[in-house]
Amino acid sequence: MRSAALWTICARRREIETALGGDVAKVVRGFFAAFVVALVTALVAPPPSAAAGTVVNGIPIVGKTYTTWKAAGGTATFGLPEAARVSATIGRRTARLQRFAKGQVFYSTLGKQTFLYPSTLRLSGINNERDALARYGFAPGMLLRTAALSKATKLDKLKLTTELKGGVIIDLRTSSAIKLAPDPKLPGVNRYNFPIDPNGSYANFVTDPVRREAFAKTLKTAAASHGTVLIHCALGRDRTGWAVAMLMYVLGADDGQVQSEYLRTSTASAGTLKVGLDQVATSYGSVDNYLRAGLGLTDADFAALKAKFS
Repeated sequence: MRSAALWTICARRREIETALGGDVAKVVRGFFAAFVVALVTALVAPPPSAAAGTVVNGIPIVGKTYTTWKAAGGTATFGLPEAARVSATIGRRTARLQRFAKGQVFYSTLGKQTFLYPSTLRLSGINNERDALARYGFAPGMLLRTAALSKATKLDKLKLTTELKGGVIIDLRTSSAIKLAPDPKLPGVNRYNFPIDPNGSYANFVTDPVRREAFAKTLKTAAASHGTVLIHCALGRDRTGWAVAMLMYVLGADDGQVQSEYLRTSTASAGTLKVGLDQVATSYGSVDNYLRAGLGLTDADFAALKAKFS
């Protein structure tokens, strides 16, 4: 049928060329040639196939997420999927992220990334970003820490929105700092601000009731939240470092693990952290007493934090 159609077209072309003659015939000949090429392409092209994808353990992996996941090693590399992919749109850009037992797959038209735990999403406009728990045997992909988010790029925003969708951002900066460098608005992500004065030593994190209350709210909010939690301040070192350290102690981390995580920030000092922990020993006798008596965490708070982040 296809060859008959082409023969009919060619025969009609010759009839028209003969009738017209001269330069007009050349124009017609060129038109017919282009038309035949387009027709042949349409006739021999395979029909559009359904979107690429598969189902693993009852969870679909589809579209660009599927092709990116497959190219990076599939199930052998990432393990079983934990949930269907999530999508987020900012402006005209859409991104998708899917979590697996061993890592995550992110795709957007601005860029894509796959990673295995304990790594996390790379952010080009934000400093000091990392998964705070995965390398110590606690829940991966559930607690992130960064410096301020104000310089997030478009791709950073897409990554954070998909990673934190349904989760929370806890900003420990003061209102004046936030006014100078506000965080970007990320759709579907809840935001909290528990301002902590950064001045003075870490001993103030223990002795000042206002600071203690802010740290208490941080941990209680993390315990009650759904989805991934991101904690940040200006540098992601001092206020964020203390909050993460206390959460790690709740989970049962030892001093070595807490210090190791704290020192992953290049400008952090073991001596600075020690000042705060020494004050804990002086004022409360132990970290557990500080968490319970100083911050007011209850058994229910401990249980919720362990259930979410362990």
